[in-house]
Amino acid sequence: MFKKLLSILAVLWGAAFLIAGVGLGVFMHHHIPHPFYFLLPFVALGALGLVPASLVLLLLRAQTWKTRLSIVAAYCAVFALAVGGPAAWRNYYETPRNGGPYLVWADDPKTTMTVCWTAEHAVPGRVEYAPEGAAEWKSAEGPATNYPKVKIAGLQPGGKYRYRVPVLDGQEHPFQTAPAAPEDFSFAVYGDNRHAGGFSWHSSVTREMVREDAREHFRFILNSGDIVESPGEGHGWQWATFLSDITPLAASRPYEVSLGNHESGGKPEPFAEYFDYGHPEHWRAFDYAGLHFIMLSTEDDLKPGSPQFAWMEKALDDKPADTRFTVVTLHKPLLTHDPRGNYNDPKRRGELEPVFAAKGVDIVFAGHVHSYEHHHLPAFEHVITGGGGVLLWAKPTPGPETVKTETVWHFCEVDVKGKTMSVRALRTDGSVIDAFEVQSKR
Repeated sequence: MFKKLLSILAVLWGAAFLIAGVGLGVFMHHHIPHPFYFLLPFVALGALGLVPASLVLLLLRAQTWKTRLSIVAAYCAVFALAVGGPAAWRNYYETPRNGGPYLVWADDPKTTMTVCWTAEHAVPGRVEYAPEGAAEWKSAEGPATNYPKVKIAGLQPGGKYRYRVPVLDGQEHPFQTAPAAPEDFSFAVYGDNRHAGGFSWHSSVTREMVREDAREHFRFILNSGDIVESPGEGHGWQWATFLSDITPLAASRPYEVSLGNHESGGKPEPFAEYFDYGHPEHWRAFDYAGLHFIMLSTEDDLKPGSPQFAWMEKALDDKPADTRFTVVTLHKPLLTHDPRGNYNDPKRRGELEPVFAAKGVDIVFAGHVHSYEHHHLPAFEHVITGGGGVLLWAKPTPGPETVKTETVWHFCEVDVKGKTMSVRALRTDGSVIDAFEVQSKR
């Protein structure tokens, strides 16, 4: 009688969690229509119900203590593997592994290129490079470190080159310097690709970027921040995964990141290990083919009177005479209609929008909100591209400035032709979320 009662309770326990998993899965899938949002609660709650229920039922049916002990041992072994396996894998990547290479700009994009990678052993960094079609290789070197960054200088504007990193696999990769004068070109923008709870769809975003690159050829990639969950201990595996995801693109063109709140986390030193702004501050400006780019850090003081604010005002003014468009990137947006109220900061908008308007900014790209939002402001376009792979949850609602919003993994493709900038937001299947044009004011 006692065994029968326990059997009934075990079945009820398992069924209750399974039903709860189905119910929560249906609710989450209705909110975010992707199979993962059904499977996650279904599997998680189902396991909480079925694993202990099946253990009880098996133990009740076992005829000997030896069999019961074997069943318990098997369950413990599976549990230990499920917990210890991922922990061991993550611990393995706490020590830097060979990763990359990937390119950044730490100086003038017309005459320099900086090659970065991660190295298991701190040996002097060495890069071999040559102009396209040339037989003779030159070399550039850097200090011994697990995070080499080797700047190649003295290049020709608009020049095409190839390079290789001997301590990696020695594979050759192409790159191109910025042209000396305005010309048509394309680039890509996205952000918020970090893992949340161990999950990220960043690789699906970069795969679609690679497919689109075959048609458009992006000259560089801009990321609006939140590339890893945390900069500190326990997250080395995320940096390694991030580099693996971006290398197919970043090995042959610069990959520029605006510091996000997650990779900052109060300790931005690991960010500086992987990236090089050419100076210790987390903001920079660069010019490319008639476009003036300002990359800001919302994780540093950006209020009026701060060093970054003063720098920003000057950088917005210091643009070449042939500038067609001014583009700003930053992590936290000027506005959002995300239902989480703390994601919207009217004060930030009040401090930055008048400056951007007065200084002739044409478009602002931000992240932080895990969705796509396009706002048309009186003086410029404001785009949130925060669907780079991180888990999606909140759905922004349309506001008075909203042109388009959708909670989906995506990236933005930007084509510059003459004095027209065309922006397309693309889902991971290549379909279009939003498309619009910006005309030069100059």
